[in-house]
Amino acid sequence: MFRTLLTLTLLSSIVLASQNYTVRLAVYKHASKLQKVIDQYPPALKETVKTYTRKGHTYAYTLPTQDKATLKKLLPAYKKVFKDAYIQPTRLK
Repeated sequence: MFRTLLTLTLLSSIVLASQNYTVRLAVYKHASKLQKVIDQYPPALKETVKTYTRKGHTYAYTLPTQDKATLKKLLPAYKKVFKDAYIQPTRLK
């Protein structure tokens, strides 16, 4: 019993320690308008932007990473196009 509890505690601490982060860029109703705005980024940044559509809205975000420091450095570049971009934690996938 104690061994199982210890194993579960260690596994949960490993999962919590490996937090991923992403930059939430924008939400648009029309995907084509969002794509035109994303196209303003240089190619290196544009490659990191992904979108998904849910309930009639298209969301733009960056690829998830565990390196929050790098996202903090890149955030001003993302904010040149999307002024209200911010870093948020994501779920592990």
